[in-house]
Amino acid sequence: MKVAGLIWFLPAIVAAQSPTVTLSPWQTGMVTEDGTCGGSTGFVCSPIWGACCSKDGQCGRSSKFCGEGCQPAAGNCNAAAPAAPGPGSVSPDGSCGGTNKFVCGGSTYGDCCSTLGWCGKTTAHCGSLCDSTFGTCGPPSNITVDGQCGANGKVCLDSGFGDCCSTDGWCGKETTHCGAGCQKSFGTCSSADAGDISTDGFCGKNGKTCKGSTYGDCCSKDGYCGKDGHCDAGCQSKFGSCNAETGISTDGFCGKNGKTCKGSTYGDCCSKEGFCGKDGHCGAGCQTAFGTCKADSGTISTDGRCGSFNGKTCKGSTFGDCCSVGNWCGDKKDHCDAGCQSKFGTCNSDASDISTDGFCGKNGKTCKGSTYGDCCSKEGYCGSQDHCKAGCQTGFGTCDEASSNISTDGNCGKNGKTCKGSVFGDCCSEYGYCGKGDTFCRTGCQKGFGLCTGISSDSECGTRNGKTCAGSGLGNCCSSNGYCGSTASHCGQGCQKGASSACLTKDIPSLDSTCGNKVGLTCAGGPFNGQCCGSTGYCGTTSTHCGTNCQKGFGRCN
Repeated sequence: MKVAGLIWFLPAIVAAQSPTVTLSPWQTGMVTEDGTCGGSTGFVCSPIWGACCSKDGQCGRSSKFCGEGCQPAAGNCNAAAPAAPGPGSVSPDGSCGGTNKFVCGGSTYGDCCSTLGWCGKTTAHCGSLCDSTFGTCGPPSNITVDGQCGANGKVCLDSGFGDCCSTDGWCGKETTHCGAGCQKSFGTCSSADAGDISTDGFCGKNGKTCKGSTYGDCCSKDGYCGKDGHCDAGCQSKFGSCNAETGISTDGFCGKNGKTCKGSTYGDCCSKEGFCGKDGHCGAGCQTAFGTCKADSGTISTDGRCGSFNGKTCKGSTFGDCCSVGNWCGDKKDHCDAGCQSKFGTCNSDASDISTDGFCGKNGKTCKGSTYGDCCSKEGYCGSQDHCKAGCQTGFGTCDEASSNISTDGNCGKNGKTCKGSVFGDCCSEYGYCGKGDTFCRTGCQKGFGLCTGISSDSECGTRNGKTCAGSGLGNCCSSNGYCGSTASHCGQGCQKGASSACLTKDIPSLDSTCGNKVGLTCAGGPFNGQCCGSTGYCGTTSTHCGTNCQKGFGRCN
């Protein structure tokens, strides 16, 4: 474009050296970059787009552009009409080959010529029936050739397998592909199921989701779509996105995993088995630390059983005031010392440090003898199995032998300690300190004492494994899904800058049909190439998108 611009201005430069020549405005203005001209754009036309600027602000060559309404300040309205196209010319009408011998390369219809004699860019034009004599053949790099889509950066549109990309990453045209979970960034989704997205800001009880709505991606506990406060406590994860740090259960599990049911979509009560719900979940054994419970859920034991077994308390029972680790009421040392459940009765003073709510570590509580498990995980939760492995805090419970080599003070390397699983971060820096981020995990990172991020070797990157695509040979862009590549799907919208070196900074193609000034995305160059950016900020091909108020510079406009 810059070379063409210089050629276009060459007569102007020569003329400017002669004091007897007066240049026309269209010879000195800024050459258009997208074919728009005149009016508020300030652009002038060039031979690349056509020398005439129409009354609608578009560059071209025909009488439609050079005739009535042509803007002389933005183009040469006296430009000679182009010669009639002949054999070997770029197709002016979408036809190719045959008797006219038109070629598709560089046409607005697509670069591939089908054996039926039409230019296009679909598999039908570029695939096995493509005529290479009059165009290029082979599917566009971002269209799937094996039916897989989404995570691999491939789109289904015009693939021949079906235009919809299912939640599992397969192209098709059935409800399972085009309905719930359909990935609209990698194909089309049926309008019927797209109706699951809230259009009025209400969500939850009406079955509508906020994910992808214009009001915000989070569904509040009161049933309204939005962001910020809508994404915190009470946020309904079943009907949109929610902040991970809220601590509210998003999968129906509670208690041992540290999650609370209060505000979850499954019910506000956490049962003794660790499931969110209502009614039966709120009675005997209900865990008050992880949700709401019925007022009588902590009644006094009448059979000697207590604690996590049935939710009964020993305080005031005829069996003794202490509830043992084995869930029996009594007043002996075995009941009132280590493992005694203070939540369900009284305990000797030396048992006060034992966690009664499943939390440990930072709060000074130990898991040894608790009802949740003897191991304190690196996140600060009591449990067993995985809680006892990497990151297990030996100061607040028991841990597997292998975990004893994990740094507990942030130092690593020379002292033989590893950072993998430590509370400070998994990477050991060249200076012998545990942490996370580039300072610890890249240059000088000690691989023998923790994790080190580096260049991807299997195309996975960014949020998937912390690897970068830069210099990988797989493409220098890390897509929003965590895969290396160089297509618009990788380098455009959602490109992870921290794991890439070639993310687009302007003219970024839209992957989800949003476009225009507000989001800074264009319809051109991606899955919506050739479409118009409407006034509402979405790509499309209808008169609503391409007519009045079409956003110029963000796609095609009529």
